[in-house]
Amino acid sequence: MKELKEYNDYVMITKQYLRQYNQLRFTAESKRIQAKDIREELAGSSDIAAPIAKYGNQTGGGSPELNVVEAAANRRVKNAEKADLCEEEAKRIEHLLEVVDHALASLDNRDQALIRGHYLEKKTWLELAMDLYLSEDWARKSGARAVRTMAAIIFGIHSVPEQLTFNFACL
Repeated sequence: MKELKEYNDYVMITKQYLRQYNQLRFTAESKRIQAKDIREELAGSSDIAAPIAKYGNQTGGGSPELNVVEAAANRRVKNAEKADLCEEEAKRIEHLLEVVDHALASLDNRDQALIRGHYLEKKTWLELAMDLYLSEDWARKSGARAVRTMAAIIFGIHSVPEQLTFNFACL
């Protein structure tokens, strides 16, 4: 992922989060289900018993018997790690969704309706403008301003360019 340096980058990432919001929610849920299924499989599977060693020409029972047990133990460890990774990914996605939800909740009701309508419900700006009794241009500009506000909340104050200030000097 490229390093985010410019304000527009943060706005673009915020728009991406909003566009993928529903998909991210289902992805987190799927990861939780995957982790649960793996853990149930691990709990339900019985331990592999070591086969009886052969003492014919091989000393110490030979390596094939030990490799079966080691391979089974290795599969269990890898599956447990896979379940942990699924849980970890679900937590990261859910945390991101919480941050987006928090930023969305900070907006006023009209801006929330614009963002939810356009990005989550996939309505056009014209449809939203008609629903909210606004012009399409005003809805679009208000939506853009709301996304900028959300980007500042999600990524912090340092992601927002300083506003131009006017310094007055008395002569």
